[in-house]
Amino acid sequence: MIAHEIAGMIFISIGIVFIIIGIFGLYRYNNFYTRASVSSLIDSAGFLFISVGIVLYKGLSTFSLKMLFLILLTLLLNPLASHFTVRGAYLSGHRPRKEH
Repeated sequence: MIAHEIAGMIFISIGIVFIIIGIFGLYRYNNFYTRASVSSLIDSAGFLFISVGIVLYKGLSTFSLKMLFLILLTLLLNPLASHFTVRGAYLSGHRPRKEH
């Protein structure tokens, strides 16, 4: 294997580990707003590592330029979608529970 393929596999593995830890971490929280925040962060981090790993694995080509554009688009739109989801829940009357 070439060095960039090994680096790509490492990045993909790190992204998968981020997502798996995030899935188990979601069960720790009971509040909707905290879960939404954590899931948005884990999705972004996992997707970023997996996508960069794919770009490294494939090398420089038109495919990697398309993937870099997709990474940029996702990093801009994922927090925005999470914000609108949480804002919609808040405006519809869902309030955070007070924990004692």
